[in-house]
Amino acid sequence: MDLSQVRRVHLVGIGGINMSGVAKLLARAGVRVTGSDVIASEATAELIKAGIPVIIGHEASNVPTDTELVIYTSAAPEKNPERLAAAARGIPQVTNFAFLGAWLANKRCLLVCGTHGKSTTTALTGLLLEGANQDPMVIVGSRVPSFPDGNVRFGGSDMVVIEGDEYARHFLEFEPYAVILNNLELDHTDIFPDLQNLLQAFRELLEKVRNGGIIVANADDPNVQTLIGQERAALIERGVRIRTFGFGTHADHQVVDYAVKAGEQSFGLRDASNRVYRFKLSIPGKMNVMNCAAALSLISSIGIPWTGLEKVLGRFTGIWRRFERIAERDGILVISDYGHHPTAVAATLEAAKAFYPGRRIVLAFQPHQRRRTRDLFLDFVPSFDRADALLLVEIYDVAGRESEDEAISSRDLQDAIVRHDADRAVVRSVDFAPNSDEALAVLRRWKRQGDVIIVMGAGDIYKMADKIMDV
Repeated sequence: MDLSQVRRVHLVGIGGINMSGVAKLLARAGVRVTGSDVIASEATAELIKAGIPVIIGHEASNVPTDTELVIYTSAAPEKNPERLAAAARGIPQVTNFAFLGAWLANKRCLLVCGTHGKSTTTALTGLLLEGANQDPMVIVGSRVPSFPDGNVRFGGSDMVVIEGDEYARHFLEFEPYAVILNNLELDHTDIFPDLQNLLQAFRELLEKVRNGGIIVANADDPNVQTLIGQERAALIERGVRIRTFGFGTHADHQVVDYAVKAGEQSFGLRDASNRVYRFKLSIPGKMNVMNCAAALSLISSIGIPWTGLEKVLGRFTGIWRRFERIAERDGILVISDYGHHPTAVAATLEAAKAFYPGRRIVLAFQPHQRRRTRDLFLDFVPSFDRADALLLVEIYDVAGRESEDEAISSRDLQDAIVRHDADRAVVRSVDFAPNSDEALAVLRRWKRQGDVIIVMGAGDIYKMADKIMDV
């Protein structure tokens, strides 16, 4: 199908962060776009305001009679009534990532991948390229405050920076010029039954990097380095350059002179000629230093110098739901964060402790998907150790991704953490809330001057963050 000739497209699940970005791309290209979603959200309201019709609820009648293409989120199964209607009428259907892979086929695609930090690294890469006057397109799985369209930046060059989602192997829809491999850990256990299965998907991704392309890899991550080691000879044979970043001395771009103080961290990054460039960040955590190092390594690998880019990083205050400062009043700070994997939870809490020394860290956490919670249960238990008080909200059920036999609750996690705390002689509040409303009531009751309250999870828990300070 020649996508350049398509003028009428319907999106099933248009409110998703990537789906809404696709809608904006199409609308800007002059395509008439409609869409539907299960619930109204900030994203659907934004699209409606931009003149894109959105219907809440899925019905066969939602698909306009002149629709030429249906784009659907992977959360919409074949039995979705709108997909069934499209099939009955012979309308072609593709996922949002399959569409993007075809739509951007002639662009120089810079794909940001890994288990953690994809959104932040994608945003940073786009902002650094923007600061270097490269005018890239950027498609990110979050919202960037300086992008007028939030999750999309429209650019005039041939470069597209895009977040590569490994879920359902979506990133295999692209043939990228460059790939960032930030880190690799087992996740999305409904798709990848074990680590080897996950690594195989990334191995296939490396095979799709264009001849003469670039791979920027985390030198400190053992799984990334194992994968690169196994594929190095084949990559080099195709002219693919491999550059590494990290704290280790073996990294091509080494992080040096790392320091953190209240409200700020700084680091140096050594380039290929052994010159060290200095940067400061107002966002916390070594993970964000690594995100910056990945982005800087990529742009250096495509020939863009770092001179002057310290200003870009100095101005960066983060993106939506990534250690996002929501409210600060009466000595209490409220932060919203998307973390939903044990490693991300632990790293975020460690970063908060370092950035806000001496303050009580209160965490409200909503696990995301029962399968993930069950499969990573033993890793979750110690991941909360750095929280001074912990509130566990009931698990967020992901539409289209849960099965009825996964009987597990946040109460199970609470019980295990209480036992874990007893074993290590720690006394703190570890409570359970069946929903966000009750969680909000608990946080309002708990809060006190000096607290840093983190509302964390990939589900809908973020919606209560701006209400904690209301009373």
